[in-house]
Amino acid sequence: MLYVVYGVDTDKARAKKDALVKSCLKQRPDAEFFAMDDENFSEGALEGFYSSQGLFQKKHIVVLDRLLSHKELKDAVVSAFPKMAQSESMFIVFDETPDAKTLTQIKKHAKDIFVFGEKKEKKEKDNSTFAITDAFMMKDRKGAWVNYQKSLRAGNAPEAIHGALFWQVKTALLAKKEGGWNKFTKNYTENELDEILGRLVKMYHDIRMDGGELEVSLEKMLLGN
Repeated sequence: MLYVVYGVDTDKARAKKDALVKSCLKQRPDAEFFAMDDENFSEGALEGFYSSQGLFQKKHIVVLDRLLSHKELKDAVVSAFPKMAQSESMFIVFDETPDAKTLTQIKKHAKDIFVFGEKKEKKEKDNSTFAITDAFMMKDRKGAWVNYQKSLRAGNAPEAIHGALFWQVKTALLAKKEGGWNKFTKNYTENELDEILGRLVKMYHDIRMDGGELEVSLEKMLLGN
């Protein structure tokens, strides 16, 4: 039989592993207990444990401690999962974060799986909205449109993109009127910025009053239509 305990919450996972060992020893008081780690592991010994069959053969309770985390040992352990699962001995695999391929084999062969916290993938920060406003303010219509499509695919709402664009245009316009400077003021005249700002305001109110697609209206403006 094969049991697997894993998770990034190693304290809880280890406590569960220890409790499982205790339960197995209680069920089989005559079984011999062994723990294998990266220092004492051998394929021959593992084969000996899962090959012990028959009424008069000694049964074993074997803990495989973090062997899946070692590249040079993992394959030997995973390839033995089917034999462990069919064995009359009990095997408890304890680890932290098995990879996806290994998890597939675990789910296929393990009698029970205990998970204590799973590793979460770090979501890459999406900067496409800022890329839209930067490209637009640089009069790079193609760049603005490409990043607009990227931003939509990333799940950003047209309203959020509209708001970012409005803020960027308004900032440049205020700088222009007050004789200040930002990196975009040189690309537009004050009248051009005023006109774009007015169009953004009108676009938002028209959508709210008469309906329509803000996504489409924004795309047309970014392309210069």
